[in-house]
Amino acid sequence: MRSIACLFYFFVCCYSTSSQTLGGSATYNFLKMQWVPQASALGGRNVSTFNNDVGLFNDNPALLRYQHHGNISANFASIAPTINGLFGAGAYHHEGWNTTFATGIAHLLYGSETQTDAAGNVMGTFTAFDQMVSLAAARSYGQRWYYGATLKFINSRYGPYNSFGIASDIGLNYYDEENMLQVGFAARNMGFQVRRYANQGEDLPFDLLIGLTKQLEKAPIKFSLTAQRLHQFDLLYQDENFDTDNYGTVVSNGIGTKIFSHFIAGADLLVGEKIILTLGYNMLRRKELQIRNLANGLTGFGYGIRLHLNSLQFQYARTHYQSTYSQHQVSFVYKLFDYEK
Repeated sequence: MRSIACLFYFFVCCYSTSSQTLGGSATYNFLKMQWVPQASALGGRNVSTFNNDVGLFNDNPALLRYQHHGNISANFASIAPTINGLFGAGAYHHEGWNTTFATGIAHLLYGSETQTDAAGNVMGTFTAFDQMVSLAAARSYGQRWYYGATLKFINSRYGPYNSFGIASDIGLNYYDEENMLQVGFAARNMGFQVRRYANQGEDLPFDLLIGLTKQLEKAPIKFSLTAQRLHQFDLLYQDENFDTDNYGTVVSNGIGTKIFSHFIAGADLLVGEKIILTLGYNMLRRKELQIRNLANGLTGFGYGIRLHLNSLQFQYARTHYQSTYSQHQVSFVYKLFDYEK
């Protein structure tokens, strides 16, 4: 069984190398959305922090553990007045196979829109949504290494246009509990479209990430640093004509800006055993969304709180995209039953 699984994921990875976007637009961009409030508060991406939130496997399947057995989570995101996102996940540990399995269901609803013809005549309304069903499995190797993989089934519909796709994630995690050090690696969204929009093929939003999380020995603070989109050096889009027309000058991005735009920094403050405060900063998000000659406030920052209440965990996160717009997320993680190893 192990050999079959390895060959399957090797095939998916090899097939997908010709179907990934290294720059520009991609389809199924909702796959880049962060569903888990904890990771949103840490800056939007984290592949190295293990805790009891089963939903974190969506960023790195290697973060699944036997401790997630019986855990379920429900995540809600308010993106815009008519756009809402839902993500649910659960996990089960099979003792005989020494493998932890998880499943997740995501639904992003864009609401109803007016449908018109080419002349502008109203023909009614239509709905638009994106959906994903994911199946993940993870195992341990030795005392400190963990590896996992996720298979995703994607369904996207915008009125008369619909598409179906398959994608996969693979991940590794090194967890040194004694030294309170964690390192993670993930390759995400490798796959292809099975059914295309109007026979027009598009690439998937591939991402390659590596991260590190370290808790201080004598202080209740845990720091995380994540590098995203490592397969592409220059992540910043620049329209010189737009800059010249609107600002009169063009500000070029130096090599330092291009390097630091890959990094996401975050920190957890452990307030006792029940409360955790989180702060994160996404450098790429701030650079892309800031408006020149205007105050940009907390653009690129995220923050949140986690409350541990026996079998129930509550999370809240707020992410700032621009000075006038921020996203709110809440999550509930519940322990149905325990697994004793």
